[in-house]
Amino acid sequence: MHALAPTPRRLPQRVVVAGAPGDPLAAFLTRLASTLDVPLVPLADLSGPSEVARLAAFDGWVTTADEAWARPLVLERSDVLVRVDLEAATFAGKVRRTLRRIRSEAREREPDLGWVDRAPLIHPRLTVLRLPDPDAAESWLRSLDPSA
Repeated sequence: MHALAPTPRRLPQRVVVAGAPGDPLAAFLTRLASTLDVPLVPLADLSGPSEVARLAAFDGWVTTADEAWARPLVLERSDVLVRVDLEAATFAGKVRRTLRRIRSEAREREPDLGWVDRAPLIHPRLTVLRLPDPDAAESWLRSLDPSA
């Protein structure tokens, strides 16, 4: 009698990531794309709907959610929408986040992520994953790594 070989789990191949812009998000995106072995293509790097449609047609990619006009095109083809908060859940992190929200120039840069909660209503088959802190983000990235 032979043992059954385990079925490899299916890793997401088309991932949209929503989060506050900055170095932590850029590092997360780079690691995610590398782990999944797919290209990282930020929506801001694309010049219009035709380029976004071409990206969406590919079999594998990681992209951002910072361009509201482009979200419907990529969310339609996404496997997973990840909302990630990479701000440390420490007192100092909470103070920094609060101060950033108070300052008017930061408020303009802080993304409105309320659309993430509405995304499953528009795209019912879309998996939405919330990573509320850096530890959760790290754990999820490790869980995707087949060599770990």
